[in-house]
Amino acid sequence: MRNQQGPRAMRRRLPKHLSYDYQLKLEEVPTKHADRMPLKVVMPGIILGLLMAVLGCFELTGGMYDPEGLGYTIDADTRAPLFSHTAVDAAFIIIGLGIVIGSIVSYVRYKKIFFNGKTFSVDLRGVFGENELFREFLRNYEGVRLRMEFFQFGILNKNKYIVELVHRDPEKTIPLYISTDGTGIYQIWYYYAKRLNMPTVIDTDEGTVKREVPELDKSLKEYLFAKGLIAVYEEAPKTPADIVCIKKADRTVIRPKRMFWDIFSLLGAFWLCFYLLVLAAAAFNYSRVERMIGSPAQTAVIFAAAFLLAVLFIGLMFKKDKIVLKDGRLILVHKFLFISNKEYADLSRIRDIQAVYNPAADSYYLAIITDDNMLAFGRGVPTEALQWIRDFVIYTMTR
Repeated sequence: MRNQQGPRAMRRRLPKHLSYDYQLKLEEVPTKHADRMPLKVVMPGIILGLLMAVLGCFELTGGMYDPEGLGYTIDADTRAPLFSHTAVDAAFIIIGLGIVIGSIVSYVRYKKIFFNGKTFSVDLRGVFGENELFREFLRNYEGVRLRMEFFQFGILNKNKYIVELVHRDPEKTIPLYISTDGTGIYQIWYYYAKRLNMPTVIDTDEGTVKREVPELDKSLKEYLFAKGLIAVYEEAPKTPADIVCIKKADRTVIRPKRMFWDIFSLLGAFWLCFYLLVLAAAAFNYSRVERMIGSPAQTAVIFAAAFLLAVLFIGLMFKKDKIVLKDGRLILVHKFLFISNKEYADLSRIRDIQAVYNPAADSYYLAIITDDNMLAFGRGVPTEALQWIRDFVIYTMTR
């Protein structure tokens, strides 16, 4: 099952795919598909950027501003703004045009992928129209890899589930399936491996794990018994210092002892601090803001909404995750303020559980792969702690 390839196998360079919704259909060959940013993502960016730029130009050319009067002419009681309107208008124009250019550039780039049953042909188009073409035989690929990529979506983090045909040269790795919905991802992974008659591949903290096609119908528990590896998990592992493990009569609760932040957490903290700084400046100048808005009631509502949003952001930054093992199930609990969201996995249906590297955050997380989904736990938690959780879950499922 496991093929050790040394430390570099854990963190080998991964390709960057463009799409968020992609599927290379193999029912009939030849087949083709384009890996590019979808228009439904690009167009809102273009529209938002144009609106910002137009609004900035309108204001910069004197749209609603009366420099010799009281300020903005929307309301007779209005006073001068907190910031220079010229600087704000210029910022709107620059940011708006930047969003438009970035959106267009993201759509112009693409990869066209062709497959005739034996050979892949890939046409890559760059930003300035430059084209690059390569061809590669199917037999030169290592296997079908499943991985999950975290990406920043505004102030939130989202997951992108990727099934790809792995080549030793990352630039020749072929995307097969990409989605932000992980439903049924194991069956999709299994489908491509079987269709291409290639082993499944997953890069872990200990190297590259492969399973040949005949082994894919087995759960992790069945696989360990079939390979005689169950003896490795006969004793409960010793709890590491970074983990709290609470054993009760009907359940076991596992959680990190403290918060572990990765680069996405730091980015979120930066934007939260910026937001709080702006909010504090507005609160300090409350009377001036009230005069600008023109209504004490509306000002109070806006400030209340802004403070509520700040509380939600803070709660999101400090949300807590834990694993509960109960009644033959693994329950992944995400607690946000007073709200709990739960994901379930039957222990008997877990296909694999591994500590997997996420290059975007330069950290590891625990990937729990089931027939129905791929659960992620412990982003930023030390690998030794993730290994312990993996071993303890396997120990529990084999009792």
